[in-house]
Amino acid sequence: MKPTSSNMLKRSIETTDLTGSRISNGSRRGAALAVVFVVMIILSILGGAVYVLFASNVSSMKWTVDRIGARFAAESGMRLAIHHLSLDLIPPEGTEPFFLPDASAGWISIPGVDDRAFVVIDPYDLVIKPFAITGVEIRSIGRSGEGIETVVARYVPDSPSRYALLVDESIPEGIFTDGRMIDGPVHCNGTIEFSSSTPDSAFDPYVQEISTTTEGGFFFSEFGYSETPHPEGSNTWVQPFASHRGGSPSWNTDAQEIDFARLHEYFDGLRSEAALKGTLIYGVKRLLFDGERILFSKGIISPTEIIQLSNDSNIVFIENGGLPVYMKSKNVLTVPLTVISTGPIYISGMIDARTSTNGGPLGIVSLRDIIIATDPSQNGSSDWPNPWNISTDHSLSVKAYLAAPSGELRAESMFYPHNKEYFSVLGGVLEAKVGRLGNATMGYELYIAYDEGLTGVRPPFFPILEHWQMISWEEDPDFDLEDIEDNMY
Repeated sequence: MKPTSSNMLKRSIETTDLTGSRISNGSRRGAALAVVFVVMIILSILGGAVYVLFASNVSSMKWTVDRIGARFAAESGMRLAIHHLSLDLIPPEGTEPFFLPDASAGWISIPGVDDRAFVVIDPYDLVIKPFAITGVEIRSIGRSGEGIETVVARYVPDSPSRYALLVDESIPEGIFTDGRMIDGPVHCNGTIEFSSSTPDSAFDPYVQEISTTTEGGFFFSEFGYSETPHPEGSNTWVQPFASHRGGSPSWNTDAQEIDFARLHEYFDGLRSEAALKGTLIYGVKRLLFDGERILFSKGIISPTEIIQLSNDSNIVFIENGGLPVYMKSKNVLTVPLTVISTGPIYISGMIDARTSTNGGPLGIVSLRDIIIATDPSQNGSSDWPNPWNISTDHSLSVKAYLAAPSGELRAESMFYPHNKEYFSVLGGVLEAKVGRLGNATMGYELYIAYDEGLTGVRPPFFPILEHWQMISWEEDPDFDLEDIEDNMY
């Protein structure tokens, strides 16, 4: 029988499985759909896993970004607090914690971002001596998104009276040379020159700590500028060489500049403080330090006037215009004191005062120059009677911190005394420009014996500097049961 066309078509769409059984195309399509379904399930599972992993990574990244932002906010808040403190030349008053002046209940916005910081400034409480150089603890909480970070740091301010020698313009050759020894900090905004005539390090200049600015620099007479305390081929080895070779803070080539004009303005403004205490005086010609008081006179035939000193009356401001006032000791000054004069101050004899660790210190400030007076016995000029007379024909000792923020320490004449004498300062010297005290064979040679107590105590009403130094840093501290706003320092 001849096959029909329908039978032939049916036969053409049938196949045979592995056992020889015939399978229709419809069954094959069902199997394919099952495979597709399984693949889709697998892909869905993989897609879900990828999504979960991606979402987890996004969440982790956001958490990390928020933490970084919060840490940045906390540190920025701390820097803003230090900037606020640096605007003033006196340390914070009182011991209670306080907020920044523009804070809203302690919170401040960080410029340039949407983050905020909660900043507390906590002054040090345990002030043992008046006018001690004390620091602050700054606690800052930063918030960014969901991130919160806390940092705590302690800072102390620098002070001009901390320096054994502080100069604005430059320290020329002849100061740091053979035999010079200053066992305390030295800073100059300008160039500091070193020299030595010995081929080795014997008798080379010694300075405990020395710094200059990038605009100044260290200059060696037989070499030129150098960033090291002993340039190769130089005769000069600045001592202590081992410490200086280690760099800052013993040897610092890029310290911050100290603003002498700001210091002058600050001291000039202290007349209001003296006026409040009743120690603003006018037209003084001569002054004597005498125990717990000062004696002064406005003329050779004028009466002696007295100011009784105490811890509440320890600043004297002399309004003299540009006229000089002569100063020396009658007896040892036994209380802390700062004397400021608008005119030049002439050292007319020995000045004896207690050190900063023994009831002092004494600060002597001229808004012009500090000058070692020439003894009238040397040049035949007239003088006042004892005890007001000038006695400078010999080596002199001054136990004080001498400051001339816009002037210099110098001798009235480089030819007196006739023999070379010493002018010894037990304390420190601040001057805008290094003045001359004598020549090779006559006059004075400056010797500075640093009062180490000045690292922690200022003469009364002496300023602090705009530089605050960090002494500790802690991240995520444990305040135990105390609140961040409590007085904890």
